[in-house]
Amino acid sequence: MLLLAAAFAAGVVALQYCAALPPLWAYSVVPLAVLSLGWRTVRLPAVFILGFFWAALLAEQALDPALDPALEGKTVLVEGHVLDRPRQITHRQSRFLFYIERLNAGQGWSDFQGKARLSSYSADFRVAAGERWQLAVRLKRPHGFSNPGGFDFEQWLFQQGIRATGYVRQEPARNRLLSVSGVSVINRFRSRLMSAYDRISTDNPSLAIIRALTIGDRSALSASQWDVLRATGTSHLVAISGLHVSLVAGLVFWLARFVWMRCGYFVERCPASRVAAVVAVFAALAYALLAGFGIPVRRALIMVSIFMLSIVSDKHASFSRAIALAVVIILLLDPLAVLSPGWWLSFWAVTVIAYCISGRVGARSFTQKWIYMHLVLALTMVPLLLVFFQQASVIAPLANSVAVPFVGMLVVPVALVGTLVFSLNATA
Repeated sequence: MLLLAAAFAAGVVALQYCAALPPLWAYSVVPLAVLSLGWRTVRLPAVFILGFFWAALLAEQALDPALDPALEGKTVLVEGHVLDRPRQITHRQSRFLFYIERLNAGQGWSDFQGKARLSSYSADFRVAAGERWQLAVRLKRPHGFSNPGGFDFEQWLFQQGIRATGYVRQEPARNRLLSVSGVSVINRFRSRLMSAYDRISTDNPSLAIIRALTIGDRSALSASQWDVLRATGTSHLVAISGLHVSLVAGLVFWLARFVWMRCGYFVERCPASRVAAVVAVFAALAYALLAGFGIPVRRALIMVSIFMLSIVSDKHASFSRAIALAVVIILLLDPLAVLSPGWWLSFWAVTVIAYCISGRVGARSFTQKWIYMHLVLALTMVPLLLVFFQQASVIAPLANSVAVPFVGMLVVPVALVGTLVFSLNATA
């Protein structure tokens, strides 16, 4: 099954290197590919074709309908809701994601829908996650610079599902709040927690790290902190991803298993590993929600859930199938994941941690397994960073061998417990 998953992934990757999407008539090969799945000799090519055209189909849906080029640079009215907490760029400028539900260019409301990345240049304009607004904006289609070797901004926007970028016009008569009923409990909780953090200190370096590791807010990290993280090859530690979600799930798994195994009456009726796996999934879900439930975190949660499901079903026979199933499900839901180095790094981290907690590591004690897992993560992350980013710090292996266990075993658990206690007072 691993080979089939690899063939599907290869088909998805192949589409990303095409200059244009395949024409409509090319989809005629899909039924042939489905029929060919019954023949072992052509099964891999058939799965490759299915992966290629599945990615093409979702790309077509993501691009249609696109923003009318005639509307670029013109002031239009949009209605929708705020998707995240605005990020303060300067004293006057803020940036946020806005989901456009409908658009009016002066000739009635159109059916254009999708995410837009909007900026505001007024210190008096404030929005909150979940609020519904009518806004006067100027939009343009996603585009980036064509500098060789530079950051592909257009590709990044496409990966994030952003259909347009633009800014809010300062027209108080037309910019109005429609409702606040769409603000979810999680968004309210995160917003209050961020506001409470802001009141404590705006330049505390330790608090900036805690914010990044608990609620996924890296805006408080200073330039000097980023310089240190890059120089030591540990910048991946402050971006909540598969590594963090799986570390939390793994720690909760072992703790739940340890407690359940000492409940003799219940252990006889339900194996400790199965109970621990279910508890670990709920812990991972809670952490993902606290971190904002962004795209990388959602992918990580899916992977962790699949690996934990393999433990619930049959931990010794289904691990390789769990890897294959995780790859296929992620790429079925989000083929653009293959463009993200973060997804590959997250997938590797989740795989290593799942392998260690599934009972395949020779080490007997919890401490031995935990140290072994972190050492493997630290040493194998460096080559992956070198492959994806063509650079790595000379001291990165040593720094990661210390930082990854320290962050995973101490900083993240303590920060989460501290945040929970702090939130009881902050949200009261």
